[in-house]
Amino acid sequence: MTARLRHPRKQPDPIVVLITLLIAHAGTAMAQQLNITTEAIKSTPPAIVTLLHAGGMTPSDWITVLTLAYLALQMGLIIPKYLEKIRNWWERIRGGRS
Repeated sequence: MTARLRHPRKQPDPIVVLITLLIAHAGTAMAQQLNITTEAIKSTPPAIVTLLHAGGMTPSDWITVLTLAYLALQMGLIIPKYLEKIRNWWERIRGGRS
């Protein structure tokens, strides 16, 4: 028969317990926020379609309008660059003939 040695039970440090509880609570709060965000993202597409129909246009009409607006913005960015290149080219040609 072997004799068991009994170790006195140590009480956990209250600071460690408090920190552990705070971390556990923060994880729960973050999980709830993530759940709310996920559900909001899931409901966004139907809400957008509803708003588009409320505007009196079908989603395909809105996509067409947004595509045209995107193209106009791109042209607005590209045209000045090309105009500057044409001006520089024209000045080089005129400068060479003088």
